[in-house]
Amino acid sequence: MAEVRSFRALRYDETLAGPLGDALCPPYDVISDALRDELYARSPANFVRVEFSRPDGDPYASAAATLTEWRRSHLLRQDAAEAMYVHDHEFVVGKARLRRRGLHLALRLHSLDEGIVMPHELTFPKAKADRLALLRATRTNTSAVFGMYADSRGEIAGALDRAIGGGTMKPLAEAVVGDERHRLWAIGERVTLGVLREALQKRRVYIADGHHRYETALTYLAERGANATDGAPLRFVLAYLCSLSDPGLRILATHRVVRANGEIDEAVARSFDASPIDRGAIDDIQPGIVLVRDGHFTQLHVRADADLSALRPAWRELPVALAEELLLKDAREAGADVTYEHDTARAIAAAAEGATAILLRAVDPQTLQRIADAGERLPQKTTYFYPKVPAGFVVRSLD
Repeated sequence: MAEVRSFRALRYDETLAGPLGDALCPPYDVISDALRDELYARSPANFVRVEFSRPDGDPYASAAATLTEWRRSHLLRQDAAEAMYVHDHEFVVGKARLRRRGLHLALRLHSLDEGIVMPHELTFPKAKADRLALLRATRTNTSAVFGMYADSRGEIAGALDRAIGGGTMKPLAEAVVGDERHRLWAIGERVTLGVLREALQKRRVYIADGHHRYETALTYLAERGANATDGAPLRFVLAYLCSLSDPGLRILATHRVVRANGEIDEAVARSFDASPIDRGAIDDIQPGIVLVRDGHFTQLHVRADADLSALRPAWRELPVALAEELLLKDAREAGADVTYEHDTARAIAAAAEGATAILLRAVDPQTLQRIADAGERLPQKTTYFYPKVPAGFVVRSLD
C-alpha cells in the first residue's frame, strides 16, 4: 500500500545556528502572533521565519528568501546521503514522562479516495491556501505530515530499535525545548531501509496531523506534475510516521468554548439528560460530554429519543460528533462565538469568565482508525495529537 523512500534532509548546523532547541518551532497551525514574536526573539535562526513568517509585505517571499540565504550560508545543510530518520520525542503529560518514536521519510502522494493514505478530519480552505502559497514559494516541505500505521506485532518497532542499537547509538542531532527532548538518528543501511519499505507497503497510513499539508502537496502535484517522472520529489511529501500502538502516542480532546447560553440551554433540554459531576471525577471516569458554567460541572447523556438521523453511522458514539450536532449546531447557526481549546484547565477558566465550556472525551487511536477505514472524516477540530512534531528538525527540499 504505502510507498516510502529515503531522502537527503536539510538540517541545522549548530556551529552556525546555535543551540538546536532555540532554532525549532511548532508547526504553523499552533503558532499565535504572540508565540511567533517569542520565537523570533529566541534566535535569529529560529525556523518560524520559514514555517510561519511575519505578515510584513509578502510572508511567502520572505520565507523563501530566508531559506535560500540559510542554505547558501550553510546554516541549513543537506545531508550527503539519503536516509530515513528515527526521531525520539520525550515529553511530559501530567506527572509521567513519555517517549514517542517516529520515522521521518518521503511518502508517495495518493489521492484520498485510493484508500492508501487515510484522512480522519475535515479541513479548512484558508489553511490550505496558506500552505500552498508557502510550498510554491519555497519548494520545500517545511514541516511533516504526521501519520500513523498499524504495527500490532511490533515488526517495524523492532526494526527501528535494532537500527539505532536500542537507542544507545550516538544521535545525529539532539535538541531540548522546555521539558521536551528530541533525538535523531539516520538509517542509511540498505537492508534496513528495504525492510522498512517492504513492511510499510503492507499498511495504510492514517493522517494524524497535517491534513492541510497533505492536501496542499496533492494540489501542488496537480499543478506541476504533468511531466514529472515517477520518482520526482514532488510526487512525495515529508512524513513523520508513528505506530498506532506506540506507548507515547497521545491524543488530546479539543474542547469547545461557547459564548451563547440560550441556544445551549435549549439544546440540552431537547436532547440530553443532565446530572452534576465533581471536577475531580472528570479525569478519573472520562465522561463523554461535560458542560461547565459558573463553576458548575454537568455531565450530559444523550437521551434515547434524541434525533440522531443527521449523524453518520460511524460517528454516533463519538462525544465530539454528538456535541457538534445536538449541542452546538443551533448555536453556530445563531452566530455564537465558538472557539477551541485542548487544555482542559484553560477551557474551565474560560467558563469562569462568562462563557460555557463543553469538555469532550478524546478519540482513541483505534476509533480514529475505524472511522478512517469506514471512509468517514471527523468534524473539524476533533483531535489534538500531543505534542506536535517540531518544524525545522528535519526539512525536505523538492529540488
